[in-house]
Amino acid sequence: MYKIFVYGTLKSEYLQNKLLGHTLESYDAKLEGYSINTGEKYFNVIPNDGGCVKGKILLVSEKDILYIDQWESVPMYIKDKIRVHSKYGYEDVYIYIKKDKEDKICLQDDVLNMSNNENLEATIDEFAGARDTEFPVCDIYLNYHIDLSAGALSDSKKSHDVITEQVKDKEASFIGYEDLYYENLGQQVSLYYIEDNEKAMLTVVIPVSACNPVRLCEKAFCGKLKTEGKDFADYIYSKYNIKVLKKPKVIIYSSGEIDKFKRVEILSAGESDVKSDEIIEAANTDISRSEDVKVYAFNNVRIYIPKSFAPLYMERLKSLLSF
Repeated sequence: MYKIFVYGTLKSEYLQNKLLGHTLESYDAKLEGYSINTGEKYFNVIPNDGGCVKGKILLVSEKDILYIDQWESVPMYIKDKIRVHSKYGYEDVYIYIKKDKEDKICLQDDVLNMSNNENLEATIDEFAGARDTEFPVCDIYLNYHIDLSAGALSDSKKSHDVITEQVKDKEASFIGYEDLYYENLGQQVSLYYIEDNEKAMLTVVIPVSACNPVRLCEKAFCGKLKTEGKDFADYIYSKYNIKVLKKPKVIIYSSGEIDKFKRVEILSAGESDVKSDEIIEAANTDISRSEDVKVYAFNNVRIYIPKSFAPLYMERLKSLLSF
């Protein structure tokens, strides 16, 4: 069981029911030394001497916390640990805090509404209807090799965030966020430019993904991913002046066991000219040399199924970006 301190949309029982299928047990708590920024569409807490945020502690299961991560668009909001005060004294709990700098600031302590989204319930309905529930929650990484002969990312466009600071063995830069579309569904993604031994890669990071991994792979391998209505690779070239190869390598890091039939579905995505028995054999063969994770791979897809799926996304990312 996990404890999360909430101060915005997660206080909504409507959201809890739509997201989790049930409401959560909760009790009041206070976060001292912070205030709520109500200046943007969705609220965030910011350190503020003398401030005190009134919120609630939710009691959530391991499955619940992954669905909540999806709603909070990790890593737009980073889940971290913080100390709050409740009827039980001081407690160490999880909290969602916006990763990036706030655009508008309006600090308050006691806030009755849960966001500035006037159509919150419609947004919740749309999100709940679009997310995939067929597969376990997964982190998905699309790794595009870059044609350096066409130019590398300029130093002026390279920046760092709390995630690149965790990746010590490679030169990783944060580029920005984009909305990636496959079919009619969109998924917000983070873009990272990684240099290693005179090679470069664009890594598209989709943590706690709400999309179906099979559909995503099919579109990625057929070059049918879209951003701003353009082919994704063309869009990246036009905006960032980096040329990526059309077909990425895909890493799927699963929060739970994926049965062999679904593994076949994932590994066969975009492989219409390959004999099915080869894919079935790959989907049934664990190539990992570690007892802590199972690995199934075929061509450009690798599926990782760890025994333990760390509740903090940053802990998972440290090793995954190294892949």
